[in-house]
Amino acid sequence: MEGGVTPIVSQQILDPEALATAVRSTNLETCQLSKRPLPSMIGRVMCQRVCLDFAELGPAMVFSGSMPKDCYTLVFVTECPEKGRAFNFSTEHTDGYMGFFPPGAVLDAYTPEGYSNATLTVPAAIFLAAVERLFPEIPEGVLKRGACLRIGAAEQARLRVLLSTVRAGMEDRANPLADAMVRKPLENALLDVFLTALRSGCGSVAPDPGGRVEGRLRRLRQARDYLAGHLHQPIHLEDLCRVLGMSRRGVEVLFQDSLGIGPSAFLRHQRLHGVRRALLATTGSHGVVKETALQWGFWHMGHFSREYRALFGEKPSMTLARFRHS
Repeated sequence: MEGGVTPIVSQQILDPEALATAVRSTNLETCQLSKRPLPSMIGRVMCQRVCLDFAELGPAMVFSGSMPKDCYTLVFVTECPEKGRAFNFSTEHTDGYMGFFPPGAVLDAYTPEGYSNATLTVPAAIFLAAVERLFPEIPEGVLKRGACLRIGAAEQARLRVLLSTVRAGMEDRANPLADAMVRKPLENALLDVFLTALRSGCGSVAPDPGGRVEGRLRRLRQARDYLAGHLHQPIHLEDLCRVLGMSRRGVEVLFQDSLGIGPSAFLRHQRLHGVRRALLATTGSHGVVKETALQWGFWHMGHFSREYRALFGEKPSMTLARFRHS
């Protein structure tokens, strides 16, 4: 797995688009929901066979896309000041939960401000061999479809101790984790504690009373799918009301309660991210900012520039120049 790649990485990030790399080998799109840029930290320790990623997210975010195609992924939520939401599992969660994803599984999640996690990515063959040894009775449905599970208190405490030890090693100037002989037993310990934690979670699945959470998150997903299909077209709140069969107040409450942001602001943030991704990928220069803004539905350049700078902390022209010369 190492192949000449630096085994330990830790860096501060302000660009929310860069948070798509917070888990190794994923294919994700991001959408910042907070109104201003907030610093995040990501870290990575690569062992011979597994990869451990840390993420401390400043802003509230939505992540959507797919997990690694050839790995099982276990995401342990270490901090979650407000309820997070795993839309793909129709589940709300706090810290102490674990998201388990089989190869290529869908990820669609809301993370509040101040959220953090630790993610273990394990190649499929290695994971299945560890399961045979440590958790042979894993439910077939969980193994095939994944789950969002509450981890037992004792297993959670053990996992947190190990993660704290790894973080201390990453911050140690002596750089002990750079030694492959240190990372080898670490790899075995990570597989052990993550799988033991997963096992405890499978034994304590809490039902959703009356399916209320599932119904609300499913309706929100329907609204987001509609917005995603019309990102380049004018959308009015009445359109969402008609699609969902809800009142204006009901749609506003649905978004505010689930994402902490109204539907119009959510759509605007998605479009601003669309502009940013386009600017990061472009090789053009003259007139490209205006042309891209128009393509994403921004007709007033002054308003667009202010909104872009407020969300990302820089003018769109700065994004274009900075990434062209990086």
